[in-house]
Amino acid sequence: MKIQVEQLRQIIREEIRDVKASLLTEVFQSDTLRKLASSRINRDFFSASARKYGIEWDKVEDHQIERLRTPKKKGIAFAVAGKNIEYLPSKKRQGYYSSDKVYVGITKGRLIAVLKDGKALYMGSGYRSAELGTAGEVDSYSKQMVGLDVFGYRSLKAIQTIPGLEYYHIDLKKGGEFMRAQRKAELRQAARYGASRFTNHKEFAKQQKQRYSDLVKKMKNDPKRIKAMVNKTVKHLDKMMKEVMDLKSPTMKKYIKMIQKEYGANASDRLDSNQFKAARELSQRSSRLYEKYSYYLRESNKKDRSDIFNSYVDNYAADVVDDCRGILSQKAIDYIRYY
Repeated sequence: MKIQVEQLRQIIREEIRDVKASLLTEVFQSDTLRKLASSRINRDFFSASARKYGIEWDKVEDHQIERLRTPKKKGIAFAVAGKNIEYLPSKKRQGYYSSDKVYVGITKGRLIAVLKDGKALYMGSGYRSAELGTAGEVDSYSKQMVGLDVFGYRSLKAIQTIPGLEYYHIDLKKGGEFMRAQRKAELRQAARYGASRFTNHKEFAKQQKQRYSDLVKKMKNDPKRIKAMVNKTVKHLDKMMKEVMDLKSPTMKKYIKMIQKEYGANASDRLDSNQFKAARELSQRSSRLYEKYSYYLRESNKKDRSDIFNSYVDNYAADVVDDCRGILSQKAIDYIRYY
């Protein structure tokens, strides 16, 4: 029998699809994810969700996936058929004379939906890569729900009416190593101040030096004592930020051991949370000092020399000195241990 051109193309497409499926499943450590990847899920789902939510799927292990009968409303949940289902009540009108039940032919293990915080996820065609998000987040004419996407079963309430479903739940807040990509990005975002960003403590120090030096250039009669104190405080803030972000000092290493002993398997999550908050608080302290010093320099540069003017300058100077003294009395461990 002679193979037609279209038949040959179809065979090639199927072979390519099978190769892609095998390459995708081979990277997973989790047997559960391997099965889910082969259950008619969009092949772009894993790369799109990695970009959007920071999940490193190749690092997810089976013990990090809960098998539930009722879905949780936080995290990622894969809704999978736990048994064969032939008919379901249709959530859509099928016609005037049609029955309220429709043939679905769902086999055991079939992916029904993927939920993020209790909402079904959709895929769409973006300009450069596939889009992923809830129905309101994906703006694409070709968007389609991840999973079955037929008969009107799209809300969590409707999906839960399908009998015998199993939910494979992944808690993103307890993600450990497979959420490190997102955590690193959050840490940088937490340490943002004003319109500036930094990627490490050196960049933080560079930006601080530039900001404060710009202010110093504008001053006319700035007392040397305040100027010296501000410069010393800026260096101290930089030193503390470096210690918080690197976690390599002897004091921080002792603190890490204490957290590991106290929180066990959840130590990484606790440490990450405290690190984010400490970095954010340090940045906010820097920003507040910058504002107070700005007010002081602005008032001291005015030409008015009245008693009221002098009292304003004295008040701003006191605020700057008090803030500097408070920061200089602190250590990096105080910020991270506070939480």
